[in-house]
Amino acid sequence: MPRTGRSSSSSRRVGGSALALAVVLAAVVAGPGGAAPAAAHSALIGSNPADGATVTTAVRQVDLTFSEAPLAGLDAGLRIEVRDQTGQDESTGEVRVEGTTMSKRVDLSAGPHTVLWRYVSPDGHPVDGQVAFTVEAAPAASSAPTPLSSPSATASREARSDTSATATPTPAAAADPTATGTGAPVLPWVLGGVLLVVAGGVVLAVRRRSSRAGG
Repeated sequence: MPRTGRSSSSSRRVGGSALALAVVLAAVVAGPGGAAPAAAHSALIGSNPADGATVTTAVRQVDLTFSEAPLAGLDAGLRIEVRDQTGQDESTGEVRVEGTTMSKRVDLSAGPHTVLWRYVSPDGHPVDGQVAFTVEAAPAASSAPTPLSSPSATASREARSDTSATATPTPAAAADPTATGTGAPVLPWVLGGVLLVVAGGVVLAVRRRSSRAGG
């Protein structure tokens, strides 16, 4: 009987050691194997617009690039939404896939935006994430104002206009001593006056002689 007890005890110790060894071996084998799928999941490696960027030009579509192409045939599981600060989705159409890039067209307003996306890796594992960027409003186009003329430039133009509008006066003709202010000749009047004086003198002389002769 004592021999049977020692044999059973030895068997239990051997069995326990074997079980512990099996657990350790399973952990060693399962450790790298269990970590491999997690490390193999695809990841987002770039976006346009970039995360945290502020864009000043018009954005027509959003592009998301991954380390691997998404699982083929599961386009319905791919998702891109571009929401503004009020939560409104400003993306349009369907998600397009070209190589490792998923794209979707957008019509964006100014302000902050958040891209919510879902990607399915080649092993069927779905991955969700988001990218944030801001759209800066473009400056409004305005026509250039008409330049105002300076006072000196205006005065100069007016002076030139007055000069061109006024005819250059013709030099006055030399004053004719025989002409009156009305343009009539002066000499006839002078001669007429002289003749009157002479005639008066003659008449006076004749009268005096007549008076003497009569006396």
